[in-house]
Amino acid sequence: MKTVIMGAVLACGLVSAANAQAERPMTQFTRSALLSALSGIDAQTEEQPGKTNISVTFDNGLMADALLMACDDDGTSHNCLGTSILVTYETPDDATPAKVREAINEYNYRQNFGRAYLDPDGQISLRMYIIADGGITMANYKRQLALFSLSAAKLPDYVYGE
Repeated sequence: MKTVIMGAVLACGLVSAANAQAERPMTQFTRSALLSALSGIDAQTEEQPGKTNISVTFDNGLMADALLMACDDDGTSHNCLGTSILVTYETPDDATPAKVREAINEYNYRQNFGRAYLDPDGQISLRMYIIADGGITMANYKRQLALFSLSAAKLPDYVYGE
C-alpha cells in the first residue's frame, strides 16, 4: 500500500512540475514557440526556406504573415521580444479612400486585437504585435493569436459591408 501511495504522490508531483513548466512565462519568443502556439490554435503554417516570416492560415480561413521581431539576430530569429502578425485585404474598387478610412477607423474603435491601416501603397493592412517583455505564458500567447484571428475576420464586414 505504501508503494501505491508513494507512486501516486510522485505522479502528482511530476504532473504539477510539468504544469508549472508549461505555464512558466517566456521572456523571449522562438520560432518553435511561435509554431507551437499556432499549432495549438489549429492554425496551419508554411515556412519558406531562407525567409524569416511564416505563412499562417487560421482555422477560420484567414491568411496572415507571422514574423518574430526585436531579435538579437533577425536572420536567425534568436532572442526575440516581439511577434508580429499581419493580414492584408484588397481595397474595394468601388469605395472612395475616405470611405475605406472611415471603415478602418470604425473597426479600430470597435475591435481590440490589432490595428488596421492603409499602407503606403493603399492596401488595407491589419497588424497585431505581441511582446514578451516581462514574460508571457504559452496559454496567453495562444489566446492572443486566436483572438486576433477572430477580430481580423470581422474587418471585411466594416470595409466591404459583408
